[in-house]
Amino acid sequence: MTFEELGIHTKSGASRYYTICPKCNESRKKHKNVPCLTVNDEPGNRWYKCHHCNFSGNLDIQDKYKEVVEHSRMPKQPASIFTTEVRDYFKRRGIDPAIAIREKVFEYTVKGNPVLGFPSFINMTLVNVKYLNVRYNSEEAGLKWWQMKKEYGSKPIFWGMQSISFESDDEIQKNRTVIITEGEIDMLTWKQCGYNNAVSVPQGAPSPKAKNFKEEFAYAEDPYVQSFFHPDNVDQLIFSTDNDEAGKFLREHLVHFFGKVRCKYINYPTGYKDINEVYNGDVKKGLPALGKAGVDECYNNLSSFAVKGIIRPYDVIEEMNTLAKHGFTPGLGIGYPYIDRLFTLKPKHITFVTGVPGSGKSVFIRWYLAQFVRHNKNIKWALFTPENRPVSREFAKLAEVLAGQRFEEGTTNSMTEEQRNKTITFMAKHFFVVSPDRNNFETFNGKIQVNQINTLNSILEYLIHLKKTEDIFGYVIDAWNKIEHEQPKWMTETTFISQQLDYLINFNDTYNVHGIIIVHPRKIDMQSNMNYKMPSLYDIKGSSAWKEKADIGILVHRNKLKMKPKDQITDTTDEDDKYVVDSKAPTIIRTEKIRFEELGCEDRVKLKMDFNKGGTFTEYTEKEEKEDVKKSKEQPVTVKERYEVDRGDDFDITPTDKKDPLPF
Repeated sequence: MTFEELGIHTKSGASRYYTICPKCNESRKKHKNVPCLTVNDEPGNRWYKCHHCNFSGNLDIQDKYKEVVEHSRMPKQPASIFTTEVRDYFKRRGIDPAIAIREKVFEYTVKGNPVLGFPSFINMTLVNVKYLNVRYNSEEAGLKWWQMKKEYGSKPIFWGMQSISFESDDEIQKNRTVIITEGEIDMLTWKQCGYNNAVSVPQGAPSPKAKNFKEEFAYAEDPYVQSFFHPDNVDQLIFSTDNDEAGKFLREHLVHFFGKVRCKYINYPTGYKDINEVYNGDVKKGLPALGKAGVDECYNNLSSFAVKGIIRPYDVIEEMNTLAKHGFTPGLGIGYPYIDRLFTLKPKHITFVTGVPGSGKSVFIRWYLAQFVRHNKNIKWALFTPENRPVSREFAKLAEVLAGQRFEEGTTNSMTEEQRNKTITFMAKHFFVVSPDRNNFETFNGKIQVNQINTLNSILEYLIHLKKTEDIFGYVIDAWNKIEHEQPKWMTETTFISQQLDYLINFNDTYNVHGIIIVHPRKIDMQSNMNYKMPSLYDIKGSSAWKEKADIGILVHRNKLKMKPKDQITDTTDEDDKYVVDSKAPTIIRTEKIRFEELGCEDRVKLKMDFNKGGTFTEYTEKEEKEDVKKSKEQPVTVKERYEVDRGDDFDITPTDKKDPLPF
């Protein structure tokens, strides 16, 4: 048979087109001669469908499914009414039985038990039937749903496609919509509420844990289905699948066959599983029937499918619920209010620390990390600290601030052997130093070469490994200039640094870690008192991105030089000799940038370091500052004397006298 024999006007050279329907055009008083017949003239898939009168067919398959018809149990003349038991079944689900009859649902009996047949068509050619045991009882043997045997040549296909019709109304034509449901009852529910263009998938939702989905979704790849739902025919697809893991998986997988741009999905009210529960309720679950108004509400509040890079409120609803219950919570602190009020740390964020050389950036961060793991159990950090070499020294200094005692034996306030071993054991659980060299490095399956061991990519490979194996909370890079940067010759330093920081920020977000980067500023001018000015994040070498892209920006500063008393300065004293190093000069910690107010605030604090406790910090109060100024005027000391005092000669404690004061 040909299109011409059916009276269909063909267009030479076109594989898909609209034309006038030969069946209904002459009888139409309105919209006469409007092209309402879609013709698909592809070899092997020649079909036609009128969107007004349902005149349809497929020239290539009408003789292919004779055996399906013979074994379908579908009567040649479907009954106009169901038996009482079947009518009651539909009514319990809130469905008018007449709607099921209109969709060619038929009834037959097996050993006295009523069975419903749900026939599927390609145009008007029967290709499959899905059956329902109306008296199904989960406690008895037997199937509730089954389909025709494959040996009959049956073909799984969307149920209800033959009923899809778009009237030749200008407004409706603007948005030709089809609703795709997970089951036949849901499809009939939509039709019950006046949404006639609905279909059901042929075999429900597959298990998300299944290993092979090729057969499960073969119906979506079918050439006829792809042609039927082609954007030329259907403008919008709405998924009304179950509100459970399998239903969500079904829609998320099925949408890839049709494209996310023209697809949306239904959101059900809280507690409701599917559209039939919304319409008809569920007594066992205590869910009231919301009726057509509830169905309309669902239809009018559709959600688009998530596109990577576009996030909507419902995509992060669990996180938003947490914010609603607990507020914008700060990050993790160290338990010292004078520090925690300035900044706290969260995963996915990045912190930049700067200060002039010798200001104590590394010393402060080392102390901060020690307090961080003491205060927050099970926290782990990775350290890339090539400036603090060798690694053994860095671990020894870290042990000192963890224990608050000196590592070296025989010194004032030194650890006992037992304390030292306990400290090392504790430290080993919380800290890992990344320190590859040319004779000792991991290739990570060829990702790292011998000439790339200290590049950013190399360091991040080690961090990925530690995240996967140790679940590190974060990492420290001390300092940025120690990385072997691979800057292209054609790229400016500003652009390169900006890109590298973006890369780090994305890395932190992907692997749920916090990054602390210690970075040196450019050359800073001196003040009149011979001390360097406190730098800004904008003073960091290379790019303003250091300020712009920081979640937390910390400045570490010390005014280490102090002028000698006037009686020690003569007219012939050199300018440099007028100053001495004040080892008691406080360390100033200033937060110049706090992106999120719940993390902290932009302010400053002065800290004093106790050398005898391994380089630990405490708050330097205004009262202490006044007392130090007064003592300095009354009894100035030399640099050597000041150092000896800092070494702890005023302590009279020996290792054998000490108890175990370890804070962990």
